[in-house]
Amino acid sequence: MNRKEFLKMTAGLAGGVAGVPLMRKLAAAGSASSSGGAPLADLLAQAEASGGDEAFWKLIRGQFILDPNWTYLNFGGLGSCPVPVLNALVEFTQAEERAPSAGHDEKAWQEVKAKLARSLGKTCRKEDLGLIGGATEGVNVIVNGLDLKKGDEVITSTHEHVAVHSALLNRMQRDGIAIRLFEPDIVSAAGNVDRIARLITPRTRLVIFSHVTCTTGQLFPVKEIAALAHARKIWFALDGAQAPVCSPFDIVETGVDFYTCSTHKWMMGPKRTGFIYVRDGMLDALRPQTVGGGSSKSYDVAKGEFVLNPTAARYESGTQNDALFYSLGTALDLVGTIGVDRIARRCRPMAERFYMGLGEIPGVERLSPEEEAYRTLMIGFRMKTHANTQIMEQLAKDRIKARPVSEGGLNAVRVSFYLNNTDADVTAILESLKRLAA
Repeated sequence: MNRKEFLKMTAGLAGGVAGVPLMRKLAAAGSASSSGGAPLADLLAQAEASGGDEAFWKLIRGQFILDPNWTYLNFGGLGSCPVPVLNALVEFTQAEERAPSAGHDEKAWQEVKAKLARSLGKTCRKEDLGLIGGATEGVNVIVNGLDLKKGDEVITSTHEHVAVHSALLNRMQRDGIAIRLFEPDIVSAAGNVDRIARLITPRTRLVIFSHVTCTTGQLFPVKEIAALAHARKIWFALDGAQAPVCSPFDIVETGVDFYTCSTHKWMMGPKRTGFIYVRDGMLDALRPQTVGGGSSKSYDVAKGEFVLNPTAARYESGTQNDALFYSLGTALDLVGTIGVDRIARRCRPMAERFYMGLGEIPGVERLSPEEEAYRTLMIGFRMKTHANTQIMEQLAKDRIKARPVSEGGLNAVRVSFYLNNTDADVTAILESLKRLAA
């Protein structure tokens, strides 16, 4: 979607009356900027035409209501909804409260899925996507929905978010599955394929880990790992909470069987939004664990009949907070208006400058991959002379927000760079760390 299309879609569609389908009264507030209420796409075009690239990015930064007294470097932990998304959320919520209705506008719901599918690659189908509450929910759908029995083995990494390890440990205690761990190789991406291959036995049923790690921002060679898993007839799943937008990819081309993501990080959607993707032909392998209204195509309790929805909507059930997901649609429009490639060109140099700068500070150990192609917008590091609590105290003293990393016993810190940041923020954190090192 170009900026003119974004403007046409969002301008002049506020308000509405009870009884009018929600998506026919999209909020004009959803496209308003924090600098005066005019449609954001129009302002972006004007800024770029008159002031060039920097004016464009300044206006983008102005869409976040982050505390201006702090340098926020933790978008990978928790994103901040830009003003257009916040305004849309208010408008959609008010519209729903004016005319409460069971279920949701199916056309509007499918439009959000279509936008999401387009953001995930050229051949991703909306039918393969379910809208859920986030990656933690999706990981549990995957881990609990597959037919795993006592003694079956699951391979994962030592650098996983608590959601992955907790779900696996819970299934281990309940059903007796076995968990096998590999330590990520930060020197060679191919080394990760080898490490996983060495763990595979005849009892291995599932490989599940992060597309991009929450610890060090490491991108894994997922296509090669998918090929390995499929050759051994092993299910392959990814926790993609950190990947979309942060590290552009085509979800179908990865070869993954199951994929889940929280869209409140790099996609800038509201909290408690996310998705689960199930590769075409794999639905019957993943049984939903929570079902209700929307999960089934048909049911008859008297006859004992229950036919699941033939799409990934089978993983959606019950009353939804529709406004959250309609606002996610606004966030996806904004990402599309800016352009994922353009976001990468803006943010990647900041992350790379920080990575290189860390190498010049005495006592700092860089934990993100040595191969640039497998680094992302998140960089992890630790200091030989200071615990991560001390590093965090120093950063807080300088009003810099990052994320401590305890996963994998790393005793580290992770820094994220995104649309709210400038090169001055890179300088600020490097100088803060230099003072601590001194």
